[in-house]
This record gives sequence, structure tokens and C-alpha cells, in this order.
Amino acid sequence: MPDWILLPPIFFPLIGALILLPLTSRLATPSRRWFALSFLAFEIGLVLLNIAPGAHRLTISNWGLGSFTLALQMDGVTQLLLLTMFLPLAALWLVAPPRQPFDLFPILVLTAALLLAAADGLVAALIAWTLLDLALFVWRLAREIERATALRSLAIGLFAGMIFFAGAILLAPRPTDGASLIGLALWARLGLFPFHPLLPTRGADELDLWFARGIPTIAAANLWLHWSAFRVPAPYALVGVLTSISLIIAALWIWRATNATHAVGIGAMYALAFVPLAIAYGGDAGVAFALWQILAIAFAIALCEIAQRWSAGNRSEYARVAWFLGLLALAGLPLTPAFLGRVGVYVALAESGEWLFLLLAGATTVIILARLWNLGLELRGSELRDPARVEYAGLALAAFAFAALAFTPMLLAPALGIGDAAERALDRVIRTGNALGVAVGAVVLLLPVIGAYFLRALARDDRPSAHSFIARLARVGDLEWLERKVSRIGFRIGAVTRGAFTLTEENPTVWILFISLWVAIFIAIAR
Repeated sequence: MPDWILLPPIFFPLIGALILLPLTSRLATPSRRWFALSFLAFEIGLVLLNIAPGAHRLTISNWGLGSFTLALQMDGVTQLLLLTMFLPLAALWLVAPPRQPFDLFPILVLTAALLLAAADGLVAALIAWTLLDLALFVWRLAREIERATALRSLAIGLFAGMIFFAGAILLAPRPTDGASLIGLALWARLGLFPFHPLLPTRGADELDLWFARGIPTIAAANLWLHWSAFRVPAPYALVGVLTSISLIIAALWIWRATNATHAVGIGAMYALAFVPLAIAYGGDAGVAFALWQILAIAFAIALCEIAQRWSAGNRSEYARVAWFLGLLALAGLPLTPAFLGRVGVYVALAESGEWLFLLLAGATTVIILARLWNLGLELRGSELRDPARVEYAGLALAAFAFAALAFTPMLLAPALGIGDAAERALDRVIRTGNALGVAVGAVVLLLPVIGAYFLRALARDDRPSAHSFIARLARVGDLEWLERKVSRIGFRIGAVTRGAFTLTEENPTVWILFISLWVAIFIAIAR
């Protein structure tokens, strides 16, 4: 197959939505659902076309003088992540039909995320990065999701893009500094603390969770999976510090989660912090550790959204089943895709002597999961009814894909091009002589889940005095106080600037002095 075959799955969603939007607006809801599912099936087929004969790379332009190449790539890992974007979306649309399946605003987010996932090279990544920030900004304004922070999120995203660009430029003269800047920018792209306003954490409802967190997160995570393209080690010290702070902040924020959607966003932020950690500390197995965790996080977000959509219409127990499957995926328990990845990270930390970090990971996991246990038990609908067959099909599709990823990671690894990394992962976790490290990893993985179940009653305490200290700490961690101070400083600078321009408009003497100053400078340079 020619390399341009990677273009149709990237641009078909946008082109197809522009064509189909006028047609589907006249259809009834059941017909609209099947029309949208056919659209997704065709898109999945386009992604699968890229499997043969392997990885595809399309060079759009090449500026040899500056070593800047604009290119797109579609290797096995990227193909799997693109499928992970669309399979859960199909399951979500089966469970609850979309209000507007071809709404241009979420389609813009999806297209920009596809471009970012397939970007190869500095220029392509930076362009797709900026387009994703703009798409999220427009989508937020259209949905009125955290409208007050829309501009702040856009500014943070563009600023992170500049950090990424600066780090890539510095890689040749100063590899250590360049790697630190790139790591900081990619951390920001995941929407992790202190860059959490980049992705919505509050304001989104259960119908927007996948487009708010799932799809942008998958695209950003693919940049971490291709860290080897930078040819420098990941900044493990920076990642370790950021991960520690992020875990603590997530444990504080989960106590004041206003609803289940907000809690899932915080839980995803907590779990995503282990992805850069896998790249930095996992060594040759880091890519495999990180990929398995990304897949689990994506399906956890999708399953929790399915649970909320289902609970909104009925009181069946299947909503809780979906929620707890997502919770177990976030925890990385056995029989979930993240199991080998999470245990592998813990083993790597134990081998590095990071005992304090392991204790922190276990303690924060208890706090996060205790709150999520309660939210799952509280899922209730407005009426008691049996779900329709098509709704069962949605849950079955999500569960089947979830199980396939959990039971066949080693079978998929060679086809994805990470066979060596997967073998190193097995050497670290299964075929290992480090029994102590594996035992410590298993304890840190399993004990917090058991402890969270028995401590869920404490997390249910909603008295105002019970969490007042934690609430104050959470408000400090939100950094909204810092935003207000920076805004006040910006307003003062703006007022001074406007006053200075007003002075120049009303007093020509200022311009004469300004010109005289530059004449004096030129005379001094000439001498």
C-alpha cells in the first residue's frame, strides 16, 4: 500500500461530518444512531487498512537546511491508539445515541487529536499541537464547558507548545536541558498538574467525557510512547518530582469532586501520571509498560462514561458493573490491560530504591479508589427498566475490546513493533530473579485496592467539618489564587501601558526625546 493511505483515517471524520451533517439532521433518533455507527465502522476500516505492509510514513515537506521535516506516520502503536479512540466511541453511541453525531465542534477536536497522534517530527507535532488547543478552545466555548477558563487553557496549551519547540531546538547543543523542556511540555499536554486547566476537569457532563479527556489524552500519550525519536533519556528526576506532586494533588481533589464526571477526570489524571514514570524509569521495557497503562486508562474513561449514561435512564445494576470495571482498570488490577504495566513500574521503582515514592503511590491510591468506590455505589437512575439489546451490545463491545487487550498483550506486541520491549517487560515482572521487587510491586498494587474498599465509609462522610482542612489544601492546589494575582499584575501593566501611549499621543515632546535617544545610540555605535 502507498504511504498516503494514512491520510484517509485522519481526514475522513471531518470531511464526512461536513457532508453528512445536513442529512442526519432530518433523521429520527434510531436511524441517526445507526447512521453514526456506520460512519465509525467505515473509519475503523480505514485505520485497519494501514496494517499492511506495516508502518507508513508520508513526508509532506522537508527543509534540509534546518532539519525540519513535516511528516505523518502510522506505525503499529499509533494504529492501536487510533482504534482505541473509535471503538469506545462506538460503544458509547450504542449505549446512548448521540444528540448530534456529526457536530463539527467535537469532530474538530477528534481531527486535531488524530493529527497529533500521527505527527512525525517537530514541525508536524507543533502544528497539530496548536490545532488541538484551538479545537479544544472552540469546543469549550460552544459547549460552555468551563467558559471562564477557556482562554487560560488556550494560553497554557500554546505556552506548552513553545516549551516543546524550545526543547527540541536545544537537543543538539544541550541534550539534558532539551530533554527536560520536552518532558515538561509533554507532561503539560497530558493535562496533569500544574497544567490541569488544559483539559476540562469541571463543567463537562457525562456525554462530553470522552471528547474532554479520552481522545486528547490518547493523542498526547502517543507522544510519550515515541520518546525514543528524541534520542535522549527521559528526565527521570523531573518526571519523578512532577508525578509525586500530581499524585498528592489528585488525592486532595478527589474529596471535593462535585459529580462522577469530575471524579473520573481526577482519577484519569492520577493514573496518567504513571505513564511518563514508565518511560523514565522503565528502561527498555518502558514503552510496553506505558502502552498497557494508556489502553487501560482509555477504557476506564469509556466504561465510566457508559455507566453514567446508563444510570441516567434506568436503575439496573449494569451501570455499576461498568463503573467498577473502569475503576479496576484505573487501579491496574490483574485481568486488566494495565496490570503488567503498573506492576512493572513498581518493580522498576523498587529496583531504583524509590521506597518513599512507592509508599506515596500506595497511599494516594487508597484515597482515590475509596472515593470512586462510593460514587459507583451511588449510581442510580430515574426508572427501573431493562436496557435495550442495542445498549447491551454497547457494553459487550467495550467489554470484549477490554478483555482482548487484557489477555493478548504479548500477542499484539510483535505486530505493534514493540516485541523487544514486551519481552523486556516479561523479564522484569514474570521471568525475573528479583522476587523481592515483584513482591513489593504486587503489594503496592493490591493492598491499596483492598484498603480503599474497607475505607469507603470514611470517604462517604460529607459533613462540612470533616473535610474543611482538605478543602483548603485543594483550593491552594487549584492555583486559582495564583491566576488572580497574575491577572491583577497583567491588568496593572495594561493600565500603565495605556497611560504611556496616552502620554505620547498628547505630548509630542516625548516623541522628540525618543528619536533623540535613538540618534544618540547610532552615533555611539558609529564611534
